[in-house]
Amino acid sequence: MRLCLVSDTHRFRHELLMAVKAAQPVDAVIHAGDETADAAWLAERVRWPVLGVAGNWDSASDHFPEERVLTSFGPVLLVTHGHRDRVKGGLADLRARADRTGAQIVVFGHTHRAMAVFEDGVLFVNPGSLSSPRGRRERTFALLEITANPTGYDVRVSHWTVTGHMISDSLLTAAISAK
Repeated sequence: MRLCLVSDTHRFRHELLMAVKAAQPVDAVIHAGDETADAAWLAERVRWPVLGVAGNWDSASDHFPEERVLTSFGPVLLVTHGHRDRVKGGLADLRARADRTGAQIVVFGHTHRAMAVFEDGVLFVNPGSLSSPRGRRERTFALLEITANPTGYDVRVSHWTVTGHMISDSLLTAAISAK
């Protein structure tokens, strides 16, 4: 399973389309909020699922709820923007939400900072921003690759620029147990 993770596109649709093209092939695109209109726009132009959540700039709806718990990709994925969990102050509240939902992977945005960290069996991934990145000049997205193994899943996260160059210090691999 290969997922393209994006967030905080803020109407930078050209960059969104460039990122998705650079990520090919993908099984789905996951948008972690701040411009659900961009996710809807993309869904009209591609052949694979585009799943998204509402961010602090968005209004939640049936199609773009405040969070999603996805079980069809293997490990349990929680997708949320992160503003309700105060992610700019750390991952503690987001960790509590992951524990409540049974999430093994958490995809979030809001900080505009590309990051991936594996803590106590939970993978936290922020793809960064395709509009106004913080902490680096490049606009970024992430690839999440999930492969089943005999005891669970091998996961690999990498961050990329919209022009298709992997950020050299961004690779993270982890093993997640089956639930």
